[in-house]
Amino acid sequence: MAGDTQDQAIAGLAEQRLGSDPATIRQAGWLNEAWGRLDRMIEGGRLPHGLLLHGRLGAPMTALLETLARRLICHAPDQGWPCGQCPACRQAEQGSFPDVQRLADDAEHRDIPVDAIRGLIDGAFLTRYGRMRLVLIERIERLNRASGNALLKLLEEPPDSMQFLCTVEQVDRLLPTIRSRLQRLRLREPRPEEQARWWQQTAGCDSERAEMLAFIDDPTLVDGNQPTFDWQAVTEAWVSLAEERGTPLAPLAPWLATPRPVLARWLLRLWPAVARRQAGLGEEALPGALEAPIARLAAAHTAEHWLAVQTRLIRFAREAGHPLHPELSIEQLALDLVDPRLPRRLDPAG
Repeated sequence: MAGDTQDQAIAGLAEQRLGSDPATIRQAGWLNEAWGRLDRMIEGGRLPHGLLLHGRLGAPMTALLETLARRLICHAPDQGWPCGQCPACRQAEQGSFPDVQRLADDAEHRDIPVDAIRGLIDGAFLTRYGRMRLVLIERIERLNRASGNALLKLLEEPPDSMQFLCTVEQVDRLLPTIRSRLQRLRLREPRPEEQARWWQQTAGCDSERAEMLAFIDDPTLVDGNQPTFDWQAVTEAWVSLAEERGTPLAPLAPWLATPRPVLARWLLRLWPAVARRQAGLGEEALPGALEAPIARLAAAHTAEHWLAVQTRLIRFAREAGHPLHPELSIEQLALDLVDPRLPRRLDPAG
């Protein structure tokens, strides 16, 4: 049993494969600008040993991270891009390049455990295969205090030629001691039409699906060019709750069939669009398929209600990874969204 726990704790180190398709960067204008800055840093010998890529996380950001890593280990870069042909590029593509350690994000955005950092440290001082050892940490704000303190020691005294490449979306959640030892590169925020066009070009999907993928905008909610959950059923269940069609618990089947962390992130993705529509503020561009559900949700409640709903959604997101009472927590969420003033059954005082 202890062995299983340890395997799960360091599972983030298992995925070492690095893809690279320069076209995915060139076709994303907001990333192409960042790539130009990174290339100038590399050519000028000014790339810091700890780099923090700060911006919206998603498939384009992953493409940037992996292409940058490939560029650094490539033996014969082609006009600033990884060649794809040298031994290092071929090994990285196959996932067999030994000087890459990666702490990948997961679907539940779980904390990076201290055991994963200890495993990284254990491998940091082994004999290098190539000219550089790469450490990739995705969504580095997932570090907790214990794992952050463990990583801090390695950041302060890294082995020769060790390069840290990290991504972050919520930089305010990153431990200040870690943030101060990384040089941040802020990426421009992409426009919805840019993201939709990128999905069309890279995934070959139609404009309707591309608009939805751009709106979802979460790599853990998308597998390839398909959402990993039934967003239509999940959204319609919320509409049914808001419009009080039937009993509060009647439409919950789609929610019960969806992993709670996924459900939480999708409802929190919808909430700003609903709140803006209800308040009459400037609306973000919405996929056509979401126009009617968002309008119906906005019309169902007052602005005061929607402000209270956000608090309940955030609490649900924080509790979503807890293994206890999954059905009860979904039922509680439904009651919260119908009337946020109701006492919570899961609270000790409820």
